[in-house]
Amino acid sequence: MVQINTMNKLDFIGFGALNMDIFCLLHKGNRVDQIISGLMPGGERMADESERERVLKAVQEYTTITGRSGGGQGANTGVALSRMGFRCGFIGKVGDDDIGNLLLESLGEMDKSHIQRGGNSGACFCILDEKGERANIVFPACNDTIGITDGDVEYVRNTKVLHLTSFCSENVLKLQKWLVEQNLEHVIITLDPGEIYSRMGINRLKKILKHTHILFATTEELFYLTGKNPHDAAKDVIQCGTHIVVCKEGSQGSKIILENKYIDVPVEPVERVVDKTGAGDVYAAGFIAGLLMELPLEICGKIASKAAALSISGYGREKYPDKVFLQRYGEFQKEL
Repeated sequence: MVQINTMNKLDFIGFGALNMDIFCLLHKGNRVDQIISGLMPGGERMADESERERVLKAVQEYTTITGRSGGGQGANTGVALSRMGFRCGFIGKVGDDDIGNLLLESLGEMDKSHIQRGGNSGACFCILDEKGERANIVFPACNDTIGITDGDVEYVRNTKVLHLTSFCSENVLKLQKWLVEQNLEHVIITLDPGEIYSRMGINRLKKILKHTHILFATTEELFYLTGKNPHDAAKDVIQCGTHIVVCKEGSQGSKIILENKYIDVPVEPVERVVDKTGAGDVYAAGFIAGLLMELPLEICGKIASKAAALSISGYGREKYPDKVFLQRYGEFQKEL
């Protein structure tokens, strides 16, 4: 079991992109590649500011905008943990604009003292089809201009868990690689590379993987990383220094893979799927919540699966787990 340092001031700090998620429901008979050529359901495409106006026009033509919500992988995980009652903070950047104000507000009770401001805020158009499958079009904007200070490093040293997620900028990836080498031996480091980092391949992520305790990745992301099946991919990741690989398999459940152990976690049934956006982020939140409660990995996986299932029953963050959820599944402790 991963050891928790109980002396730290915060339970969790996320370090990742902050975006406003704009939810767009495709009109019947339309396809996501009508908005971005080559983009398919489940995929993600980065776009620069010069494309924003054209994409917005296509969104207005082929979809109905159903709402918007604060987003970003690490932010979603942090918000879910905060709602479950953990002490959470974030390192990121938002713009000096109205969207930036909304993004800060969307983080709820999370500590925002290390979120920088400047430029235009990031945005992500989440294109949803009738099955709830989504494709993302991301405009990174000011996310790509974030920096790290000595104060940020000290901030991270005072947390139990540092959760890293992807940026579009190579320079920010270099900052994350630098950060994990800054005397963080008492901090549990978790990484959710997403499609962006996974497509870079395992060699470009080795410096982070060396210091990572838990990697959260989908089957597809593990393949992008290594070109191998989940079990063999996990072996390669563990050889880099990572302790645990959690493979998220959607409707097939998930797998927790250690060097000499393999745990199969069944999927939690869902009556009605509304929006799968962020389900993997909430899965990570549920798993980390179990870690923070010092529960066995099997139980961490069960909490994660139930949290993810709850999240996809609503749009954005409206169905994220809260303190009541965590109290309800506190009965898992009886299974020890």
